[in-house]
Amino acid sequence: MADEQEVGILGRFVRNLASPFRRRTTPEPQMPLYSTGIQEPVLAQGITIPALYAVSHENLILRTVISKLAQEIFRRGYYWEKKFQFKCKECEEEFTHEVQQCTLCGGEVREPDVDQMIYPKWLLKQTNSMEQNFVHVLHEIERDLNVVDDAFLILIKEYYVDPETSDIAFYRIKEVIRGDPIFMRIVADKRGVRGGRYKVCPLHRDQISYPGEKSPCEVCGSEKQEAHYVNMAGSGKTQYYLEGEVLHISKYNPSKLYGRSPVNTMWRQAMTLTAMDNYMYTAYQKRRSPKGIISVTTDNLESMKSFWKTVDEKMERDPHYIPKVGIESQTGRGGVNWIKFMDTLEEMQYIAVRDELRNRIAAFYGVSQIFMIDNGKSGGLNNEGMQILVTNRAVEFGQKVYTDVLFPRMLNQMGVTDWKITLYPNEEEDEITRLRRDEMEVNLAQRMVMLGYQPELMEEGDRDIRFTYKKLDPQAQEGPPGMPPAPGGAPPGQMPGGQMIVPPSQPGGEGAGIRTPQGPASPQSRTSPGIGSPVTSVQQRGPPDSQAQKNQEGISNARRIRGA
Repeated sequence: MADEQEVGILGRFVRNLASPFRRRTTPEPQMPLYSTGIQEPVLAQGITIPALYAVSHENLILRTVISKLAQEIFRRGYYWEKKFQFKCKECEEEFTHEVQQCTLCGGEVREPDVDQMIYPKWLLKQTNSMEQNFVHVLHEIERDLNVVDDAFLILIKEYYVDPETSDIAFYRIKEVIRGDPIFMRIVADKRGVRGGRYKVCPLHRDQISYPGEKSPCEVCGSEKQEAHYVNMAGSGKTQYYLEGEVLHISKYNPSKLYGRSPVNTMWRQAMTLTAMDNYMYTAYQKRRSPKGIISVTTDNLESMKSFWKTVDEKMERDPHYIPKVGIESQTGRGGVNWIKFMDTLEEMQYIAVRDELRNRIAAFYGVSQIFMIDNGKSGGLNNEGMQILVTNRAVEFGQKVYTDVLFPRMLNQMGVTDWKITLYPNEEEDEITRLRRDEMEVNLAQRMVMLGYQPELMEEGDRDIRFTYKKLDPQAQEGPPGMPPAPGGAPPGQMPGGQMIVPPSQPGGEGAGIRTPQGPASPQSRTSPGIGSPVTSVQQRGPPDSQAQKNQEGISNARRIRGA
């Protein structure tokens, strides 16, 4: 019994793997809503994908919101960074700090492979066959996500075939292009799993087979593979794409198949804004619909026509002419009546309705009015700061779609496992924020030194200060002979290269940030050396350094190259 407890659940599981078990799994849910084959996106009745793109291009507010959101997401570009500092060769455990061996299995560790990013980094700097760089393709992807919530990134692969066996030895990605959501479709079965309908040869895409057929390619004899995506715009000939050749993502409503179009949801609001713009254009340019009509009661119609003709001629010569109307009637009754056809813009509350519709559209995408160059109703700095915060969160959400979903899948197809692509934050931090973060990092390094660790400045510390720590040997902590030990037996606080760590001053303290009961008097409280002295001793040394200057000096010392 004691032996069973020591073995544990994991040990009993490993021991019983060789036993002849019968396996049963949970039944997979059936999806009767799907039919095996080419799937179609769900849209409202009568609305097509080209219509969604048309209204997004025609509507000024909708296009402004979508454009500003894409600009903020990719405004500062992207950069490559390591996924880890060290990785175990045996158990694949990743470490963000320096280790000599794996702490889990004790295996050998390695650093990220630099050779993995040589070709992908070069490829993303090139232009594709449409003369688009990688950032331009990302802008198209972002527009597709904001219009139809479906984006397709096509990886054009070049396959290398073994001439003896006719098998694919390896492949490389030649270019990265965008697939048009108007023509791109997903091939899936009833449960939404990709494939299950067509099988094509990777080398001869016109060789197609259907479920139940196991015929190899008639040209090269290669085994056919499942088609996951199709392009319906192949000039009457459908193009089939295999697994890994098309990357499909959704932003607002990710699901098994397609997303849900935001423009389809706000179709009425967008079309209302378009109709309002058309009304304004007609009112100022074409004037097709009159505001009203003047009805004159008279018994002599010809005399009235002649009178108004004379008035029109005088109005052309003198815009300030005031016509005078005389009305005759045999019955003694007569007059001029104004029949209004349409209300004015103020009566229809044009401005209020337009602002309400605009706010609804902008609220869905998370774009504030200040980013739409409309700060007339901002209401002060606090409100502007809140608007910037709201937009920054929307931009951060949009960047995670690429950093966490699209880029890892793309790099996986390129064979990159040790590196990742990250988008820069849209708002660059100010100098004070970076100084405070660097100040905290330097202060942490000093405390780690006092605990017996040796800090080393990371190579990526050209922007922010970052350290890695190594445990020092007990002999190295003793210091040179004749040097008194640090308080508590800790080694002297030195940085790599012999630089002393000077912690930033803290409120209420002097010098190194340590509160002293009786510190030196401040310059304002020191007494003058005597009457008649031209300047004081404090004035001769100049004004004291500010807190920002002290912080900057400590950071400069930390960033100094070792041995400088």
